[in-house]
Amino acid sequence: MALDAATAKEMIQKLADDRANYLDTLSRAHDVLAKALEASATGKSPPQLTSDAVRRNTTTSILDIESLKKSSTFSPDDSDTDDNESMFAQDPLPKEIYDEDGLRRHLREFKWTPFDRDIIGDVLHNKQLLQRTAIFPVTVGPVDDRSHLSHYSIFDVGKDGAPLPIQRAGQEPVSKAQAIFNNIKSINADASRTREAVGRITIVREPSPLLFAALHYTMTPHFDMDEIFQMLVEDKTKAHTHRPFSRDHRHQRTFVFTIDFFTIIGDDCQPMSWQKADQDKGSWDTHIPISRCSSVVALSLVGQPARPVKNKARRAEQKIGQIFDPFAPWHVLSIQSYPDWKHSIDAHDSTRHYVNGPEAFLITLRAEFKDAQKRLLEVYNRISDLVRMPSNFMFSEAARDTLLFEDEHFTFSRRYFWAHQSLGIMNEDIQEMLLSYRKAFTESVWDGSSKIVWPGDESVSSRYANWRKRMRKLREDIDCELQGLEKISSMNLDKMTEIKGLRDNLFSGTSVLESRKSVDQAMITVQQGHNIKLLTLVTIFFLPLTFVTSVFGMTNMDPDEGFLRFGIVTAVVCVPTYFLIGSLNTTSGAHFWRKKTAQFFAAIGRIVGSLFALFGYRPQWANGPSNSYPDLSHTRPLHQRSQSAREGMAARENNSPPLASPANTNSFNRRPSLVPCAAKDGGSQNELRHTSTTTTVHYEEESETGPKHLIHKLNHGDHRKTNSWSNSNGQGVVTMDRNGRHSTSLHGIPEVDNSRRDELSEQDGWVRRVLTWGSGSTKKRRGSEKGEREV
Repeated sequence: MALDAATAKEMIQKLADDRANYLDTLSRAHDVLAKALEASATGKSPPQLTSDAVRRNTTTSILDIESLKKSSTFSPDDSDTDDNESMFAQDPLPKEIYDEDGLRRHLREFKWTPFDRDIIGDVLHNKQLLQRTAIFPVTVGPVDDRSHLSHYSIFDVGKDGAPLPIQRAGQEPVSKAQAIFNNIKSINADASRTREAVGRITIVREPSPLLFAALHYTMTPHFDMDEIFQMLVEDKTKAHTHRPFSRDHRHQRTFVFTIDFFTIIGDDCQPMSWQKADQDKGSWDTHIPISRCSSVVALSLVGQPARPVKNKARRAEQKIGQIFDPFAPWHVLSIQSYPDWKHSIDAHDSTRHYVNGPEAFLITLRAEFKDAQKRLLEVYNRISDLVRMPSNFMFSEAARDTLLFEDEHFTFSRRYFWAHQSLGIMNEDIQEMLLSYRKAFTESVWDGSSKIVWPGDESVSSRYANWRKRMRKLREDIDCELQGLEKISSMNLDKMTEIKGLRDNLFSGTSVLESRKSVDQAMITVQQGHNIKLLTLVTIFFLPLTFVTSVFGMTNMDPDEGFLRFGIVTAVVCVPTYFLIGSLNTTSGAHFWRKKTAQFFAAIGRIVGSLFALFGYRPQWANGPSNSYPDLSHTRPLHQRSQSAREGMAARENNSPPLASPANTNSFNRRPSLVPCAAKDGGSQNELRHTSTTTTVHYEEESETGPKHLIHKLNHGDHRKTNSWSNSNGQGVVTMDRNGRHSTSLHGIPEVDNSRRDELSEQDGWVRRVLTWGSGSTKKRRGSEKGEREV
């Protein structure tokens, strides 16, 4: 790993702290020895001393000076002081030894899950790797699998609670991957070492696929590594507390917390193949290079269960579970997959002392929250720089126009969209972290009242009281880190609001610009239309002249002919043509010629239909629109009204709505109103009026010429009624305007008088209409009709 300035600064600070602690320890030891010599010289009783009085905060665990005491006044109660070794976990970890041959067998024989294959799939498919003498790279320096960029921190925690880094004395320089495997392949296996480990802290950063396989091999007895690998691959923050009722004993003894969020890809860093990362290696004008990153922090309590617990769930498959002692031997595993150089390397050092595994687990988790805060804050700063106004924004019109109007590549739209959505996703990740933490670490976990997660409150013993005291301080530290994450979330929301304003301003400016361009384009289009119109008029002007000259320019024309005929023909052809074109160029003229053309073709159709009728065939199209009525032979001819006319009149006078009418089976667009009005002769009669635009009703009418079907249409815009009817003898149309004048158009039957009288009456709930035609010499015909006229 390249040593950057930040890492070097952290290491220098760490060395300075170790030096200060070492000098402080020597000073304390000197003071204690001086007091002991002074007491011996004066004959006084030497001071009561314990090994904790001069506890050294370096790699040496205890400076034992109790041999200096002439007469011991040590009492059993001193073992329960806050810093006594009895306050720490005392049972050592079981001996474990692993080797490379076992790793090969594990790679060949283990049943790997799909998530395992996503992480270490390259190793499983490389048969040559498994057949090599040295499975790990032997070259010191850069290697193909990038394991030289991996980093690790492995500590053995003794009975005094101090985490001491593992050091292999007398080893030759080896590759980074080989060094990591050498440190994790054994626990308490060196008989020459008098200091046994009660806990092991294993932190591996950016491991290669082969190192992932080595971790899977060495940690599977303590952790469900398949589950841990799955949590690494899945893009979600999760927490699995101790599960005492699981059939897998590893779930009963482990506490797993995974964190997933974003980070900026560092220089010379490459995301894992299973991590989602930015694939665009081009310009960073619209976004910044980011990648999903994740880490897992897991705790495993080793040894025999402390006590059983009963499952109170009614449908539980496992009735009895196992609870493990918080002060049992323990393992803390942290796997960090961050493609950057922002790891915190000072989370654990020899100046700290952990009473048990849960405390070391929480301190490791706190460091992960701190790193997440640091990475997310950098993403926020980079996005802020991406959308920030240039320094000359207030002084340069060109800079303002650049931000106000979109370019051809939609740079700013892409930039604002990416920034806004990325900040929103970051906030979702932060909320998942907070929710998972608060769901896993409830109040009962912190005060010890939980029956499953680290049970035991202050009343159990002084050791538990000391542990809970340290837990309260640790909880405050973790809450402080979570408050930092909440602050970043609030900053993201403010930045999203700012970006939304920039995007809206961009859209507004671009819309105005496009509107002006559209107006300019419309003006160009109008001008082009005028030009085309002018060209068309010129062409039309010369078209009839061209036709006439073409005719008279034929070779068979008499060359001695005068210009009289030519002038007459030119006038006859050109003048009507110019008149027709001029009239068609106006709205009224176009409407006039359209109407006349329709009438002409209608007359042609009637003539052709009459010719066909002479041979006993009348086409459907020859009837025209007057014959467009449905077949009523299979439907109910009439429909009863919902109320009488008088009741409807009374309801309208009282401003009350009319009664609802049953469904109408015929064409009836809107319910008409029957209101009184003055008759033409001064009397009174009822006239049918409507409130809709057009009302159409079909009738069956009996008349002297036989049954006929009548269609009554009322146009309410000009108060004109049209009755179209037909029977076996022919068809006809009777139209009455608003002044009562009638016009009749008959086809196929004798002409009748245009006079007509309509009478409306009510009988048995139906509106009865009586129509009378004819007067003078024409035979009078009288018929009646019933219609679905609802009042």
